Amino acid sequence: MRLKAIENPSNPWLKMAYWVSKKQFGKVLSPLKVIYSRKLPLLQLAMKIAKFEEKQNSLAPELRLLIKIAGATANGCSFCQDIALAQAVKGKIGITKFAALMKGELNPTIFSEKELAVLAVIHQYATEKKVSDANFAELKKHFDETQIVEILALNAFEQFYNALTIPLEIESDGLRSLAEKSTA
Repeated sequence: MRLKAIENPSNPWLKMAYWVSKKQFGKVLSPLKVIYSRKLPLLQLAMKIAKFEEKQNSLAPELRLLIKIAGATANGCSFCQDIALAQAVKGKIGITKFAALMKGELNPTIFSEKELAVLAVIHQYATEKKVSDANFAELKKHFDETQIVEILALNAFEQFYNALTIPLEIESDGLRSLAEKSTA
């Protein structure tokens, strides 16, 4: 990490956030100690994003996590991959598709046409910063306009998180293994 982690914040809100993080994930998350401990409004923004992702989104949990892992993988964010895998383990979703995606295996026997349409859009945006008419048309075959906006919003949020963690060299926190241990 390029900035030293703040282990013991003085702010009572941050102390509570550290406690919640440890209870939820088994440890205090590195972005909390490095980023949000230095700028509390960013933590508040992250909490609003998390609320949207979980409660104000009509997409299935597996697809939401697939979007996150696709963005994190395309951008090379190991922390974001790790936290999404931990969420998949905790949600009992399984990690077969996510592991294949992280290896670059976009096989139609593993992924549905719907998922492949989403992955094509996310990959193209990550690599080219645009989406072709053909990829967008394929997305429209499977999703309504509101769902398309939700897909793009989830990808945008992932891009935001990646843009914070990658330059600060925040790596995996080992959350997937912690989740596997806690659910075993």
